[in-house]
Amino acid sequence: MQVMAGILGCLVLLVLGYAAFAAAFVYGVLLMIMNAWLLARRLNQASELSVEAIQRSIYAGAAMRFVILIAGLLLGHLIALHLMVIAAGMFVAQVLVYMIALIDLRKESI
Repeated sequence: MQVMAGILGCLVLLVLGYAAFAAAFVYGVLLMIMNAWLLARRLNQASELSVEAIQRSIYAGAAMRFVILIAGLLLGHLIALHLMVIAAGMFVAQVLVYMIALIDLRKESI
């Protein structure tokens, strides 16, 4: 779903004539996809650990994802992408994750 939002947002920005913004938007979506992948990987690895080890693993993973995200934003700035548009791509991707989670919760409660 995040990939589709990235493609749709990119196409809209390209049609409107904002090619540089389209690249920044896709970059933001890709940062969030990478962040979600890292979280899922960490959770899959943690399933075999004790409760205390799971907690440490999740906190360490959060710190690592934060550092990687800041490095990704810095890289985006260094390659002259518009940071607000990167943030917009990140926001759209994260809202979709939230909406999908809500839909899944509603399906489970029915």
